Amino acid sequence: MAGRDLLRGILEQVKESKWRLLKLLRGLAIFIASALLLGSYSTYILYNKIDLRFGLRGFEYVRPPLPTFQQIMFSRTIQIAISFGVIALVMFLMLFLKGFEWKFISLITLILHSFIVLIIFTAIQIPIAFSIPRASYMVVDARFENLTFYNATLLGISPEGPVKISSEAINVNHAKVYRGFPNKTIPEWFRLTSRRDVERVINQTKTYMNLTSVKWVERGVKRTLEKLSVSSWSWDRVVFSNSVAEQYVRMDYEIGFLERLMGLLSMSSWAVIAAYNAIGFKKLYQASKFYSILTGILIFIILLMSGVA
Repeated sequence: MAGRDLLRGILEQVKESKWRLLKLLRGLAIFIASALLLGSYSTYILYNKIDLRFGLRGFEYVRPPLPTFQQIMFSRTIQIAISFGVIALVMFLMLFLKGFEWKFISLITLILHSFIVLIIFTAIQIPIAFSIPRASYMVVDARFENLTFYNATLLGISPEGPVKISSEAINVNHAKVYRGFPNKTIPEWFRLTSRRDVERVINQTKTYMNLTSVKWVERGVKRTLEKLSVSSWSWDRVVFSNSVAEQYVRMDYEIGFLERLMGLLSMSSWAVIAAYNAIGFKKLYQASKFYSILTGILIFIILLMSGVA
């Protein structure tokens, strides 16, 4: 009889351990699915709902390169991983302060399952995204790498003095190109809140260009300048290996209801994730209502501060 009870106990423990493992794997699948869905949704928005152009003289007919699907997926995966770490860190801290039993596997399973909220809210936003118009943005400050100007003429100032360069091909390692006022001060773009303001500042500014490691051939001789601040230029064509938009402004400030709704849903999803974990924390550890609410609030605040939400 005792042996039968022992065997029954062992089987129940194995069954319980198997069920815990299955729930953990299900949570992991939800976590991975949330990253994939969020990355795919972000890719659709970037490629189909955003019109990004250079507002820099000489680069108007060049389209700014967009991140690849793999880069977007990597970025979103990092975002999801950071959010997981933030939630886990807050919960571990609360457990430490109250001296609760860790229940590590159950806690990790709870956090992983909370990302079902992100899947639901992202799925809700997808049909809305199909209906919103494209938003237009202009890059007003950018860095470029490995540029080549073809049939170009550059006028500017180097450490050696005024310089004029004319060549069939001018190679540059790095370039800082931006719009500024005649005194070369940079506008406070973030303060512009209407299309009229943006257009006014665009008309009041001009494009400036600072180059590093400039190389060209003049009369069969290879020449190099380490630095060149260009004041005037012309070229037939420009190519570059990489660019980073450091500042851009929105050209259409008429933000519709659907776009505002998408922003609200995105923010709300993280609030609901925090609430989901707070409720799960209360049930898992029989914590007080106050302690659970405090846990949820801390999770949401830190998500906001970390830039995830």
